Amino acid sequence: MPKIRINLLHPTNPSEILTVAVPQEATASWLVQEMVKAGFIPRANSVGQYKLQDTRTEVQLNDNQTLASAHIQDGANLRVNHATSGA
Repeated sequence: MPKIRINLLHPTNPSEILTVAVPQEATASWLVQEMVKAGFIPRANSVGQYKLQDTRTEVQLNDNQTLASAHIQDGANLRVNHATSGA
């Protein structure tokens, strides 16, 4: 499975960037889990979740969408957004 190199931009500190080589079949939810394991972002609480957004196209990835199906290219910058829900 081919890998691509992507840059993950921290949700609260845009100068903090995690550069990783991942399979093109990696999903957005898998990437979020791996960022939590690596200590790059804290675990989301019950009213929030993380979403990934391609900074070039401004397209937000669905949780189970693969990088390949979202047309994420080698060297892409993905912004990690912390979305909250509730009233």
